[in-house]
Amino acid sequence: MSSRVVLSVTAGLALAGTIAVATPAHASAGCAIAPYGLIGARWAELGGEHGKLGCPTTRETDIYMNGVGWAGRRQSFVHGQMAWSPKNGSKLVVAAYSRNGYAYFDWKATDRNWDKFLVRWTSPADPQGRQEDFVGGNRGKAWTRQRTNGGYRWTLKGCDTGVVGSKCQRSWTVSVTG
Repeated sequence: MSSRVVLSVTAGLALAGTIAVATPAHASAGCAIAPYGLIGARWAELGGEHGKLGCPTTRETDIYMNGVGWAGRRQSFVHGQMAWSPKNGSKLVVAAYSRNGYAYFDWKATDRNWDKFLVRWTSPADPQGRQEDFVGGNRGKAWTRQRTNGGYRWTLKGCDTGVVGSKCQRSWTVSVTG
């Protein structure tokens, strides 16, 4: 029934001289590639084509990691990357981008609240990388002053703090570069 209604509305618009084109919910007139799904939704929240990441430069691709198998999906943008990491949370999307001399890492929304997050990053200026603890919850943001022209690779995992230490997720998220 609903498909008949859509067809009749489209046909009516076409007869009136207007053409209606169905596009994905997060499509943008200025981007050749339209993000979709959880990555597309998060991209739209971050400002879409005029936001922190700009337009996509690739389509989503499957990511496989040693010892984990299929780990999620990643998509590249003009100013960074986004990835969906379902092993760390069915709706968890991480994003990395660079802007005004800083490299940023943003994550949202884990399936549950964690006591803390471990965030790791590396760059050509700091190949050994750094790791820091961040306040828990189900989302967050980290940043660092850039010491190189891009190439900051970020990853994350949630942890609960116990009396004798922390119990963390087994795997890190799919990495993203910004």
